[in-house]
Amino acid sequence: MKRKEKTRAIIITLLVFLVFSFYIFAKAIFNIGNFQNMNIALFFYLLGKLAGLIGFSFLSLLIFSGDTARFFDRFFGIDKIIKFQRKFALITMIFIFLHPIFFILSSKSILSYIIPNFSIIPSALGIMSFYIFIIVMLASKMYKRISYAVWQFIHILTYILFFFSLYHAFLWGSDSGSLLVAIIYLIILAAIIIGIVYRTSYKIKQRYAGKFYVQGIKNETKDTFTLILKPGKKFLFKAGQFCFLRLNKNKLYARHPFTILSSPEENELRFAVKLAGKFTKALSELKKGEEIIVDGPFGIFTIEDHNKDLIFIAGGVGITPFMSIIKEKIEDNKTQNIVLLYGSKTKEDVIYREQIDNIKKDWFKKAYILSDNSSLNETYGYETGYIDEKVIKKYVKNINNSLFYICGPEPMKNNLKEILSKLGISKQNIIIEDFFW
Repeated sequence: MKRKEKTRAIIITLLVFLVFSFYIFAKAIFNIGNFQNMNIALFFYLLGKLAGLIGFSFLSLLIFSGDTARFFDRFFGIDKIIKFQRKFALITMIFIFLHPIFFILSSKSILSYIIPNFSIIPSALGIMSFYIFIIVMLASKMYKRISYAVWQFIHILTYILFFFSLYHAFLWGSDSGSLLVAIIYLIILAAIIIGIVYRTSYKIKQRYAGKFYVQGIKNETKDTFTLILKPGKKFLFKAGQFCFLRLNKNKLYARHPFTILSSPEENELRFAVKLAGKFTKALSELKKGEEIIVDGPFGIFTIEDHNKDLIFIAGGVGITPFMSIIKEKIEDNKTQNIVLLYGSKTKEDVIYREQIDNIKKDWFKKAYILSDNSSLNETYGYETGYIDEKVIKKYVKNINNSLFYICGPEPMKNNLKEILSKLGISKQNIIIEDFFW
């Protein structure tokens, strides 16, 4: 089964479970109420219960997807998983906040739903869960300012949140007597335990395998450099993937994603870095032998179809994954047709131009598109302006049998999606690397 088919199967399975859970929750809750005696207070009360159960299910999905993100990276790409989590967390927050709000509207009492009464443990743990959820959400917003040790504590707090919520739902909810509801709880519990085991084993392994040491730094242009790392053992990855880099110094707590520049056969691990903030500046000042934590590899910006022509469209430091892929093709003597369209401001801003110019293969074609025409050399392979429909038609000869890979600044990617759509290129033949951090 191909990756896309497996991805589709996972999504369908998840949607079926969520829809089934919603149906069971709604049926169990609203069957409890007597609709002949339904009033506005009872209606709000039942809505509060339903919002709580949906919020709990969504929260469980967030925790499970976070714990297993590195596993499901091979199907979705961890960048898309993280983007999904950020958006889905807002939806989850709505239901969790509606849970006590509906109860307050139902009873017109506030204090009993915001102050925990520990003489009633299930209820108290539910209120405690609400406050823990707020803490976790705030911490997630400030992740770049939180140390790695504190961030690990937040993850433990997330598990406390889950088990408190489960205890609250199972022992306090009048719908918990339903066998199907109990089965859903058990499925969710099993999924969370699997996630915890997977995440813990990964962290233990990462503690030993994630330490790399600086081999050197090579300046490429006025604002980009190559970071060269020496792994303790052979580092396995696919050309086009990326890693998270982390430094335990200067209060630079957050991990940052960088695409691997090396080919999978190289002994050193290389990253192209553009100076754009405190973290990249700290990377540029590292000395040989200093330690850096590498988490990865991740991403699905890789070559799966070896029959179609490959059209690589790069902007600035977005050339990085394509250098890795092209080097791998050369080393493996593969002859898949590649056209590289590289957008930059001037010739001097083209990263790895000498290496690209030295590629003398019949299956490789290139064109530099320079937005600053003062540096333009009026020969084939150099264009002025931006990568547009005219440029694509000029250099892409087999447009209907090509895969378009795009990596570069957001405005460029958004513009190219529109251009390729107008040219009749289907979405499945357009692969885009997201800069999501």
